[in-house]
Amino acid sequence: MSFLQKHLEDPVRFARIRRGFYLGLIGIAVAEIVTLGFGGHGHFWFEGIPAWGSLYGLVSCIAIILVSKLIGKLWLMRREDYYEP
Repeated sequence: MSFLQKHLEDPVRFARIRRGFYLGLIGIAVAEIVTLGFGGHGHFWFEGIPAWGSLYGLVSCIAIILVSKLIGKLWLMRREDYYEP
């Protein structure tokens, strides 16, 4: 059993890893909000919104996922009886 399998299969260790991951994400978001005043000036008015980079990234990722699911559903998927004569 590899090191990663051992840690991911044990529920207690997996919960600890997941908790650390979420705390790290929260820490990064808080650090971005706190250090917002120390950065350079943005080119556009909306770049002054607190945590603009995080919000823009979240909305962009959600849009990419939704558009790709829509393309897959409407264009790529075939009927169940597509290969039957």
